[in-house]
Amino acid sequence: MTFSKKLRIGLVALAGSATLLAWTGAGAAYFLDAPRAIFVVALIAAALATEALFWLTMFVLGWTAFANRHWLVRLFTGGRKRGEPHQA
Repeated sequence: MTFSKKLRIGLVALAGSATLLAWTGAGAAYFLDAPRAIFVVALIAAALATEALFWLTMFVLGWTAFANRHWLVRLFTGGRKRGEPHQA
């Protein structure tokens, strides 16, 4: 694995960890009954971290990965296309 690939994976992992921590902080602020201002700031920080993760992932994977994301939807939905009946 090259250095640039390790760097890209590391950046996305770091951004993912920061996003997870931000949402954990927002949940902690909610469940610990923090003042409304702190809770709102925690939610805004979590939303911005999620947006940053989205854009960083797009820049690392490239626009083609996002433009052709239908394969990811099919992966999570069991390979069904729109309108196909669910087979048990």
